[in-house]
Amino acid sequence: MAREIPRKIQVLDRHPHWIPSRPGGWDLQFLSWGARRFGREPVPVAMHDGWVYIVVTAGTPATVIGGRRRRQDAPRVVIFHPDCAYGWTDRADGRSEVLCWVWSSPPAHEALQPAAGTCRAIRLDPPALRSLARLHAECVTAVAEPDDIAALILRRARLDLDILLLRAAGRSGRTDAAARFDLAVGFLDHHPAELEPVAGLCEYLRVSSATLKELFRRHAGVSPRAFALRRRMERACARLSAGASVKETAAELGYRHANDFSRAFARFHGATVRAWRSRK
Repeated sequence: MAREIPRKIQVLDRHPHWIPSRPGGWDLQFLSWGARRFGREPVPVAMHDGWVYIVVTAGTPATVIGGRRRRQDAPRVVIFHPDCAYGWTDRADGRSEVLCWVWSSPPAHEALQPAAGTCRAIRLDPPALRSLARLHAECVTAVAEPDDIAALILRRARLDLDILLLRAAGRSGRTDAAARFDLAVGFLDHHPAELEPVAGLCEYLRVSSATLKELFRRHAGVSPRAFALRRRMERACARLSAGASVKETAAELGYRHANDFSRAFARFHGATVRAWRSRK
């Protein structure tokens, strides 16, 4: 992408919006909502450090990408790749209503991910639009007075957002399951010290233990606990190969004592850490 194209989040102070006080602390990086008059105040073409979801709830604004205008009539959601340089415009008297999220991570399923330099537009029916508005309101409430569960609320909202859009795009329940599994793997990778992850996965995905077990059986062929152990031991091998000590690796992976980790490692690999290292 050309260097002269700026990369930033477009913020108009008089429009309601939220930006985290600690950039990078949460997956959610930006929220905005309300009326826009893109004809009078066009948004200049720029790229964003994040995946932008913009829901056009009213009006007929147009995106500007590569010098071409494309109308995005409401109700519609447009997902922009971080390397997509875009702007907004409208008729001189045009008035729109929008909701906006900017997330650090990509959509949970590849069906929602536009190619680099492009966007993905999805038409919405009235029920889907109402659900998106409720999700956005939940996010606004969570960040307005953040507490201990605000991060979990935002994770749940992100999952619900992507599943709702998969359905709006005509995807099946099987795709919903694939998206949930991708998020489950992400949860495990971000919580390597969680030795008993089933309860946390059920809470995160909002599913029962039986549903979670079936999800992993279908997509991984093993139980959630077995999959988590395999993932943990793969991480252990990577850390040990990088020069970390047994004690450091044990602490990172949630074991109270290095001996507990060493026994778990030997059971899984059929060899002690010392023997495993000697074969490397």
